[in-house]
Amino acid sequence: MSDVVQTHTQDRWAFPLTQRLVSIPGVRPLELRVIEVAELGEHMRRIRLGGNGLEDFTYQPGQDVMLVLSGGERPLSRRYTIRGFDVASKTLELNIVAHGVHGPGANWAAQTLPGDRINGVGPRGKIFVDAEADWHLFLGDESAAPASLHMLESLPAGVPGQAYLEVPSAADELPTTAEGVTWLYRGDVPAIRSTMLVDAMTAAELPEGRGHVYIAGEVQIVSAVLRAALARGLAAEQVSPKAYWGRGKANENNGEPGDRPSAQG
Repeated sequence: MSDVVQTHTQDRWAFPLTQRLVSIPGVRPLELRVIEVAELGEHMRRIRLGGNGLEDFTYQPGQDVMLVLSGGERPLSRRYTIRGFDVASKTLELNIVAHGVHGPGANWAAQTLPGDRINGVGPRGKIFVDAEADWHLFLGDESAAPASLHMLESLPAGVPGQAYLEVPSAADELPTTAEGVTWLYRGDVPAIRSTMLVDAMTAAELPEGRGHVYIAGEVQIVSAVLRAALARGLAAEQVSPKAYWGRGKANENNGEPGDRPSAQG
């Protein structure tokens, strides 16, 4: 019996952009190619992308790119936070939870290989560092860690910033140049049942002045942390909540907390 040789098709993810996507205000079309794929701990993959549209690409830390994962008039798309952009090589870095979860986005992240093409638009997103804040506090699970770290790293010298980031274990910590990061390990407790982020918001020492709190992760956890932030006396405009996913759903990157107090996001 002869062996079956499976070939790597580089265009398997190269779905065309629709007019609806390229007409989103503030974005540009991105014709990308995977440059590098590497494991970051047990659940995260680092994917570096290059290609057309990145020649003079600019964004705010905390923003994302939207990648197209299917064809048709209303293509399936997923949004991924920009972990970094290397100006010299014109490459984007994404850190994506890709192990232990299911759905089109996680499947792409787990299966893509260097050389694969993928199209998208960017930058997107209205949550980024509040330049007027005296201090900054970031809270989120592993899905929010790339955005939280990138924003924390972007703070000017002397501006206080801290982050409480919940992950399964120490093996899931991400590399960062920022100080003030506290990693919370939930172990075998499901993310949707953990209270670690709420507890962190309740107990955190808040500096003097008018700060800003950024909350991201599972939709109901985000809502609970938001309530804890408001209970500390923070005004609604001092809190930026963002739901990256929802329990029982493969991916909810476009979801929003049900009781969010403002129209940011």
